Amino acid sequence: MNHKFAFRVAYLGKNYCGWQRQSKGGPESPVLPAIQETLEDAISRITNEKIVVVGSGRTDAGVNSVGQVAHFRTSNTKLTEENLKRGMNTYLPSDIRVMRVDRVADDFHAQRSAIKKQYSYYFQQGPSPLPHLMDTTWWIYRTLDIDAMKKAVVHLRGEHDFKAFQASDANPLKSTVREILEAEVTHEIMPAFPGADLSDEGYSVIRVRLVGTGFLKQMVRGIAGTLLKVGEGRRNPEEMLDIIEKKDRSLVGTTAPPKGLTLERVWYTL
Repeated sequence: MNHKFAFRVAYLGKNYCGWQRQSKGGPESPVLPAIQETLEDAISRITNEKIVVVGSGRTDAGVNSVGQVAHFRTSNTKLTEENLKRGMNTYLPSDIRVMRVDRVADDFHAQRSAIKKQYSYYFQQGPSPLPHLMDTTWWIYRTLDIDAMKKAVVHLRGEHDFKAFQASDANPLKSTVREILEAEVTHEIMPAFPGADLSDEGYSVIRVRLVGTGFLKQMVRGIAGTLLKVGEGRRNPEEMLDIIEKKDRSLVGTTAPPKGLTLERVWYTL
């Protein structure tokens, strides 16, 4: 008899090749470990059987998470949710943490049962980068025009063909049409050290939040890079709509580095 468990996992992506397991490189071209295989190794040690972990989706190399959801099956019927959580966090490296574990129905699927996801890209603003946030934000010295970025991001809402924002090396897809349910740019105080006077020193965070039914490879990072150009005054906010309509990759801003991107939440049907 098999039991199926789902779990929510947080990780810093800088030391990993991404979520998905990769082919091993040779001695001269070693491949960083994947989040998926690291989790599988840890769970296998607990259950004493070969485990396959299925995630809600792939995150690219360097991308972070506080909301990735995954599931696995095990024939070990003695393990409880709390036993699994404690055991996984015992065997996992410190930059991967299991936040919760739940027993789920047999028809639950971490990827196919998901109805929407939330990603946020974080720009750090301030006279110098704060080292405490360098793994999760992209520091931009120049003060960005947040109002212009807010006007631009509105054009992303709804169902569009986001082909222009897809990575140039992405595998061909049947459709590059995706639906963005929520899109906003907000200006927030520093999430770290709330008791410090960091805002008085000019430090803050600009957050680009997107909720959608699905995302293309590097789509959010392409959007973030384009919004950066708008914030710098190098692009007009209305050009965002023009990029979508023309589906031209060359019109998109530089793909933002992965460290500023975090998968924050995945929603499921009840």
